[in-house]
Amino acid sequence: MNSIESTDDRYVGPPFTRYAYIQEFWVECPKCARAARVIRKEREAIGDDKLLCHHCNYTELGEERIRYTASVRRACSNCGESIEVTIPNNKEKVAELKYSCPYCHAPEVYKPNNIPYRLKYCADRLVDPVFGLPLWFRENVKGDTLWANNKEHLLEIRNYVTAKLRERQTMRVTTMVEKLPQFIKAAKNRDAVLKAVGRLLKK
Repeated sequence: MNSIESTDDRYVGPPFTRYAYIQEFWVECPKCARAARVIRKEREAIGDDKLLCHHCNYTELGEERIRYTASVRRACSNCGESIEVTIPNNKEKVAELKYSCPYCHAPEVYKPNNIPYRLKYCADRLVDPVFGLPLWFRENVKGDTLWANNKEHLLEIRNYVTAKLRERQTMRVTTMVEKLPQFIKAAKNRDAVLKAVGRLLKK
């Protein structure tokens, strides 16, 4: 998927939606704090996603950060009272859970529901969806934050901002550039945005 340059002040970029830019994320490496890449295999599945840093050679698989919350919600078979048990942060699925009713103290073995989730490095909004690492391409522009998931995403934003004539590329979907924040689209911010993009490309 190659970025198309603007010509004659007209934006002629591809009619991609924002989902075209979520297979790869440039992030801050948790070990050396330099640029690393998160590569996703599936958009929704918790699968073979991985983190790769070409500076310190740190690697991590998305599946290594998967945890399960085991939960039981049912009535006690002895006294009928409602039982709710939740045990988070299990590396493996819990097949059986031994628990005594807090009301009648009758012990019982339950088969819990196992809900998967990922441990994230941080809870910031501008992070990748797999590891929760800060995006590498992020820069302040007059109090707002310009950000991009990866280099291709950033270059396409630059192409769009550079163009003075911005025609809609397709009527079928809302493209990535059409969803850009207004501060990026504003003509008065063009120079500031392009300077920020330039700084990011030199990081």
